[in-house]
Amino acid sequence: MRTGFSLSFLLLSLLIQPTSFANETSKPQRIISLTLCTDQVLLQLVDKNRIAAVTYLSIDPVYSDQWQQAQGVKTHDGLAETLVPLQPDLIIGSKFTSGSTVQIMEQLGYQMTLLDAPTTLAEAEQYTREIGIAVGESERAEKLIQSMRADITKAKNLVKDRPQQLAISYGPNGFTAGTHTMKNTIITTAGYRNLASELGIDYFGNISLEQLIWSSPDVVLIDEEIPNQNSLAQNFTHHPVLKQFLANRDLPRIPTSHWICPGPLAGKAILALAEQRQ
Repeated sequence: MRTGFSLSFLLLSLLIQPTSFANETSKPQRIISLTLCTDQVLLQLVDKNRIAAVTYLSIDPVYSDQWQQAQGVKTHDGLAETLVPLQPDLIIGSKFTSGSTVQIMEQLGYQMTLLDAPTTLAEAEQYTREIGIAVGESERAEKLIQSMRADITKAKNLVKDRPQQLAISYGPNGFTAGTHTMKNTIITTAGYRNLASELGIDYFGNISLEQLIWSSPDVVLIDEEIPNQNSLAQNFTHHPVLKQFLANRDLPRIPTSHWICPGPLAGKAILALAEQRQ
């Protein structure tokens, strides 16, 4: 099976070679995004007729803030044999994209822009700026950055006179986000202290229900917009002891689509959290 796949893919790659522009200064016209997070920025910067494909998650309103803009755009499964026939002139993705797709597309000579995942607001701005440069839409990127800054300024004004509270993001299996994450940046910029950070979690980790109750945060952020509410992991957040603990606590909601990606949507997440401060 592996031999058959390799031979068929080799023949495909020989028949379909990357297309070059006659004018190399032209804006790319057939762009593929490899991740949901690059989808979100690309769909705000580029007209749909210049997008060859985005990920299948981009049309899901639970995960994608740009799901309406993504309607009518071709989606892909992330496999190289799916991407090659689309003849992209630019592929945008993450440096942490798993699998062999990136390696194969690079070996075939396709133009790639791979980005780090932001964990700070400055990095989120740079992330947006780099995508804007890659697709030839720097002016639109700067407008998107200005919109993010406006949301953050409004949020800070809303909470500037409020006492700082202790908060934590808490998900299935006690999953939480620590110091070096965009979720930490969102929580602290909205005027809270992050319990996960204070417990020494640097990136992502898990804390037990017992530890959560013992730490007694003022605010618990639980993502309730996960479609599969029946998994054992999801049931962790429905534990009767946790429900009793949360009964008298502030439970603000941030739409999953606003903070699932560490990019310019952070501004919307910060504002949503600030607007719900008690």
